[in-house]
Amino acid sequence: MNSTRRVRHMDSGAVSVLATTYVLSLISLIMLNVSFNPLKATLVFMLMLFNALSLTKVHLRLISRPRPLDYALLIINLLPYSYLLYIKYGLLGVTPSIGLLLIFVIETLRGKGRGAVANVAGTVLMASVYLPWYIMMGGSLHPVVFYIDIVWLTYHAFSSTYVEGKLPFRLIKPWVSSLVWFTSLVLVTYVVIGYLDTSVYYFIPLIEPTIRAIHALWEDKLNPNEVRLRIRRIGWGGLAESLLLLLLLVLILLQLKALLPLG
Repeated sequence: MNSTRRVRHMDSGAVSVLATTYVLSLISLIMLNVSFNPLKATLVFMLMLFNALSLTKVHLRLISRPRPLDYALLIINLLPYSYLLYIKYGLLGVTPSIGLLLIFVIETLRGKGRGAVANVAGTVLMASVYLPWYIMMGGSLHPVVFYIDIVWLTYHAFSSTYVEGKLPFRLIKPWVSSLVWFTSLVLVTYVVIGYLDTSVYYFIPLIEPTIRAIHALWEDKLNPNEVRLRIRRIGWGGLAESLLLLLLLVLILLQLKALLPLG
């Protein structure tokens, strides 16, 4: 009898995206709203744990050898979000996630679940639950929420595209991530100028990704012999950078708390 136990892997990157996204949603809720419902916050936390413990494992199987059971578990993970279709502003919050989910599922059905498009869509999909979770916890919409949502989503789109561009076996180049980021800056600037005051602190969280995006314009792909080591370093660096972005967004919320009309 073979006593060796098979190690079950989990997508740690996806777990970190879900965890940091919940933290950002919860802090946004506390900072931008007068009332706070502990029950709703707890239910969303349980949903986050359920997604982290099951959906991330399903994701790994969907991009390799999907089974009907995997698609069934995916649907079970998504069902709680149908609640958003029955509350005010719910459809607005879930629309970006639906689009990203469709892209991921289509790529998976095409047998390209391990491709760059599916990987980027999957990462941004998990970051896109910021707004649905905020709404499900009872948060009221404010332009600052849309600003944070756009910055959070485009940052993860930029970071995941950058990683894909560094891999020697991908067709895309690192500069594609720069294009993603610079395009997003137009949308962020529009939100800031059109719906918020033009204070410079709204642009502070954009400085570090912008510097990286400029640098990526001249970067080459990784040497095939050092992919494993370098990708691990890039992954840890990406986590540190996402935590820095989270901190900067929280500092903006702290600074604006006394100035925003809460409700």
